[in-house]
Amino acid sequence: MLTLRALGEAQTRLLYEHQLARDFPPSELRPLSAILSMRRAGLYDVLGAYDGGEMVGYALLYCPKEGGVLLLDYLAVEPHARSRGIGTTMLSLLKDHYAPRADALLIECERPKAARDEAEARRRIRFYLLGGAELTRVRIWLFEVQYSILVLPCSQTPRSEDWAEAILSMYRQMLSPRLFAQNVRLIRS
Repeated sequence: MLTLRALGEAQTRLLYEHQLARDFPPSELRPLSAILSMRRAGLYDVLGAYDGGEMVGYALLYCPKEGGVLLLDYLAVEPHARSRGIGTTMLSLLKDHYAPRADALLIECERPKAARDEAEARRRIRFYLLGGAELTRVRIWLFEVQYSILVLPCSQTPRSEDWAEAILSMYRQMLSPRLFAQNVRLIRS
C-alpha cells in the first residue's frame, strides 16, 4: 500500500541532488537553498511516496500560510516503478492529504507548443487530466519556461478562484520583487 511521508532536511538534500536533478531539466529546477528556506519556514512540503519501505516517488509542494490553494511544484515516480499506476495513486493521496487545508492544488506543466519535447509535454498534461485535474486558461512564463496551469480539486466543491491571480500571488510570495518582475509574467493567448 502506498503511503506519503514527510522527508527531513538531509533526505531533501539527497532527493534534490539525485532524483530532482535526474527527473527535471535545470531550467525547471528551483534552487535547493530556496526549497530548504521555504521548508524551514513551514511553507514547503517535501513528501516521499513509499511502497513498504521503498521510496517509489516524491512530491514537493509550496504551501502558503493562508492555504486554500497550494502549488504542486514537483511530482515524479522512480524510473523502475513507472507504468504501475503509482503516479495516479500519488495524486489521489495528495488530494486526500491536503483536503483538510486546501481546496485545490495548482500544477504547472510545460506548454506543449513551447516544449523541447512536445509529445512528452502532452503526455504530462494528459496524466494530470486523467488524475482529475482541469486545464485552466492560464499560461505563464517562469524563468524562460512557458507553462500551462492545471487545477486539481482537493474538495468536492472547491471555491471559485482567479487561477491567474492565485499563481501570481504564490510567486510574489516566493520571489523577491526584482526576481518576480524579471522572470514571471502571464502569457496572453
